[in-house]
Amino acid sequence: MVSEMTGDYKLLLPTMWVSTLCYLMCRRWTLYVKQLPSRLDSPAHRGDFLIDVLEGIRVRDVPLKQRQTVSESLTLGEVLRLVPGTRQNYFPVADAANRLVGIFSVDDVRPYFYDETLWDLADVRDIMTTRLVTVTSDDDLNTAIQRFTELNLDELPVVTPGDAGQLLGMLRRKDAIGVYNECLLKLKQATLEET
Repeated sequence: MVSEMTGDYKLLLPTMWVSTLCYLMCRRWTLYVKQLPSRLDSPAHRGDFLIDVLEGIRVRDVPLKQRQTVSESLTLGEVLRLVPGTRQNYFPVADAANRLVGIFSVDDVRPYFYDETLWDLADVRDIMTTRLVTVTSDDDLNTAIQRFTELNLDELPVVTPGDAGQLLGMLRRKDAIGVYNECLLKLKQATLEET
């Protein structure tokens, strides 16, 4: 700007000299008192790190819950007697060969609690969610979070990468978010230690 204002380059070297001295001597002070220590702490850049951190964590890094599987041949009445005796909200459904074929939740069976006429007529296939959404142990948490939101589920079946019918366990949304928060905290601590 000095060169453009004066129309001459004679003051360019003294301007650079003064700028360098000012930069070196005034490093401890800043004009930006509200400036955050790093981009990781900035709400404006939070989305950038969210996807990066989620893509760096694999489903196998999150502890899986082992859930009682339900045979697809059970009647609705048998399911309604089974549900109160467990603490789980989601039930993986397996066929005769013990392969995963679907999933249902307590919310799916709740409408049938008081309609005893259907208890012997309907079976598990009638109450399973319409589409089975799974993740593999090799998928990242970004993929898992997208699948959680597809059907608004709180638990997802985790299957082996090469075999979509072999259930490894259930991934809970809150466990995935907990692992993400731990990784984010470690990143923040590492960033603070660097500064």
